[in-house]
Amino acid sequence: MWTSTLELSSRRVIPTRLLGVVWPGAYFASFAPLQVQNLPRQTLPATNWVRVRNRLAGISGSDLGLIYSAGDFRIALAALPRHQLSYPGHEVVGEVIQVGDDVQYLHVGDRVVLQSGPNCVSTGAQPLCRSCAIGNYNLCERGSSLSGPEPIGGGWSEEMLLHEQQLFRIPPAMSDEQAVLLEPSAVAVHAVLRRLPQPGENVLIIGAGTIGLLTLQVVRALVPQAIVSVMARYAYQIEQATRMGAAHILYPQDSYQSVARATGAQLYTGMFGNKMLIGGYDVIYDTVGSQQTIHDSIRWTRAGGTVVIVGISLHTMRIDPTPIWYQEIDLTGTFSHGMETWPIGTYGRRSTFAIAAEMIENRQVHPEKLITHRFALNNYREALSTATAKPRTQAIKVVFDYALLPASVVPNVRAAARQRRPITTTATWPQEHRHDQEEPTWPTPPDEHFIPPTVLEAPEPEPVIASMPTPQDEMIEAEPIVMPAPAPQDEIIEAEPIVELMPAPQDEIIEAEPVVELMPAPRSEVVEIEVDQSLISTREDESPTIRRSVSKPRRTRPRSQKTTVDVQTPGETITNSTGTNHDADTLK
Repeated sequence: MWTSTLELSSRRVIPTRLLGVVWPGAYFASFAPLQVQNLPRQTLPATNWVRVRNRLAGISGSDLGLIYSAGDFRIALAALPRHQLSYPGHEVVGEVIQVGDDVQYLHVGDRVVLQSGPNCVSTGAQPLCRSCAIGNYNLCERGSSLSGPEPIGGGWSEEMLLHEQQLFRIPPAMSDEQAVLLEPSAVAVHAVLRRLPQPGENVLIIGAGTIGLLTLQVVRALVPQAIVSVMARYAYQIEQATRMGAAHILYPQDSYQSVARATGAQLYTGMFGNKMLIGGYDVIYDTVGSQQTIHDSIRWTRAGGTVVIVGISLHTMRIDPTPIWYQEIDLTGTFSHGMETWPIGTYGRRSTFAIAAEMIENRQVHPEKLITHRFALNNYREALSTATAKPRTQAIKVVFDYALLPASVVPNVRAAARQRRPITTTATWPQEHRHDQEEPTWPTPPDEHFIPPTVLEAPEPEPVIASMPTPQDEMIEAEPIVMPAPAPQDEIIEAEPIVELMPAPQDEIIEAEPVVELMPAPRSEVVEIEVDQSLISTREDESPTIRRSVSKPRRTRPRSQKTTVDVQTPGETITNSTGTNHDADTLK
């Protein structure tokens, strides 16, 4: 199956970053962290795991940051123990095609999305950490120290092997295009619920990518009375934000003046271009998370306001924290999703995924409108370039569509040959053929390896003596021919050809026509017939004749005149009484 892996080791990251400065193709080279290969399928590592065949998978900004090695080894996360090898692609929808014996909640045919990474529940760790105990699995406190089997494959793979707890079953009415963006929709829901705006408050969303536009939709759905501004970089992003209900558009070129106009704040300018606002936005959702956007966000927030950092940056930063204490600003972080207080104003608890799925079903959020490009996984270079070069491609969400993979590069997904076992009600993915565990079926298809058949629980057949007169009335002793017993129910099946010739009615020498025919007898029997050696046809384009005469009596000759004929299976050597060797294949 096609599988993408990401190895964030120094031996791959450092040379890739150095060469990437002058050669962009370094990020797709054989030494780069990202590798896309066609690898053999793996078996389920545990009985409570499932196999998912992916349908659509998105490319997120965090994926691009890892692929292009846009990180700093000095950040706090780099100090944590972690597994260097991972599988990219967390925005994914697929179909369950195999379940383990102990799976309880999922069934073959269910459509699912990836909800969480490995955690206490999926690995069986006891006792559960505080985060996992309340359902915030992405904040698992055991993190990289978890033991047990690890997931195989991610969104950028044809298949994923995961613990069932890591998956979320989507409603039947939800389309694949909506489902593939359920995870980023949950990220937006989680960010908004970290600080829900109040009616009439001024809200700013920095960034108009996938997360920024989804955050705009969530705010408009939950608090339609809020006044929402969006800061966008490109014209096509401004167009999308306007369509989705943005009241104001801010441009990076005159951001401080735009904030002052939109909120009525007072702008002050000091030395060296230093600027500060008194007043500003009540809530700011920073979906970029860069040093510049965080620096500006805490200066654009009114006293007592909140900045929610949604975007991810893997760099160290130098930020002036004085507005945080001077204006008593709440600086809040958010990471993915978890459990929320829902419905709003109650003490109920519900997963972020369930809330986001409900909003999509109710047509409050329309994530499918953000998909702009589709690619096959084996065309991943163009897909990643398209997602990166947004000014040129005008991309918002780029997805891998596994329906675009040609059949020749989709191994182990489509059924091959015919079923050799009876179909049962157990819904599992077909495994590789095991000839040593299957009943022999003749003839063997040309794409399968031939295993000589064996008949179980049947007596060993007695030899059949076949003989016919030769043109010179010379008789040779025939060697035994072992005939396999027929099927118990006299089923009509194709059998390997056995050479047996019918005597001519008036001792005339005629050439028998090749016919493939079974000998349906309840058990093997010894039949003495006579063989006319000249009747053995060697036509190359036909199979040897198999026929038994039942309408005329057998002719007998004295045993002293018999000639022995050794009829062998194809590929063996035949030796007659004259000492001449014949290849058995020439008898066909």
